[in-house]
Amino acid sequence: MKLQIKLLAAATALVASASSFAVVNPGDDLGTLNQYPVQFGGYRSIDDARIAQPGDLVFSHDYTFTLAQTASVIGSVSNFFGNTSFSSITVTSSGGQSWTKTLNDVNDSTFDFAGLTAGNYTLSVNGVFPLGFNVYSGSVYAAAPVPEPGSLALGLAGLGIVGVLARRRRPQA
Repeated sequence: MKLQIKLLAAATALVASASSFAVVNPGDDLGTLNQYPVQFGGYRSIDDARIAQPGDLVFSHDYTFTLAQTASVIGSVSNFFGNTSFSSITVTSSGGQSWTKTLNDVNDSTFDFAGLTAGNYTLSVNGVFPLGFNVYSGSVYAAAPVPEPGSLALGLAGLGIVGVLARRRRPQA
């Protein structure tokens, strides 16, 4: 009986941890991005390669997401199984403005779109699946903007001036 309880507890922990690492499929919503990465992925099945379209298959998989505040959208894509070739990553705002990173170098599959304002967006992963079973995975997250050095220096100078003025106004004992 004691062993069954431990086994049940381990199975429950495994299911709970697996559900927090769910992979978002093409066409689905990544949710509101924050500092924690969201996993996404796509695949070409063997049946698709045999029946629907033999040979290489050009694809464009879309994932929607939301930004709650101005942020940089950072992420990467990689082969999980097979030999998927990535051509570009595009982010498009709900207003129709888009930003694209071309992925010509097989060793560079990262992307970074800085200064995106709050709103709804679509992330498009573009590439080619070769014949056969192929799977790719990726992750994306939002990073709050870092203040520019000039803005930071100006803020610190203002704080220093306020400190000097406060010290000068102190009554002498």
